[in-house]
Amino acid sequence: MLITSVLIEENINIKKILVAVDGSKPSLNAGNEAIDVAKKHKAELIALYVIPSDIRYGHTEDVETSGIPRPLKGIVMTAMQGGQKYVDEVKQKAIESKVSVGTDVVFSTNSVVKTIVEYAEEKKIDLIVIGSKGMSGLKRMLLGSVASGVVTYADCPVLVVK
Repeated sequence: MLITSVLIEENINIKKILVAVDGSKPSLNAGNEAIDVAKKHKAELIALYVIPSDIRYGHTEDVETSGIPRPLKGIVMTAMQGGQKYVDEVKQKAIESKVSVGTDVVFSTNSVVKTIVEYAEEKKIDLIVIGSKGMSGLKRMLLGSVASGVVTYADCPVLVVK
């Protein structure tokens, strides 16, 4: 469900917000919007970065890296560090705005969309905030495939930010 800021302010009881970030400008804008909404509603904010499944080649989501081949281990660790950097950026801004915030970097076992939607369900999220386009580089698309998928499959409202 796609909603607007007016609906957020007037009609929805929001206690937990999930913002999915990937380092793109729209996702960082989504982080800023999520902080604003969380502050207005005194809601808890979770900043999430999802490492795509194709980077892992079948390794499970635990962070144990001892069984990962050395070349792949470097790629996984780089992805984790990059993801942590993005969620920490949101965290810092949230702390400055006096918003309760947590961060998470997770491996996707399926698609990024499914991971975000299932994460939101598991954490009982009231609102997902996501950027309109991610890092895929498909600039001519009106709405990115991850944002579109989350809007389609999420059980809670989704705010898409440019």
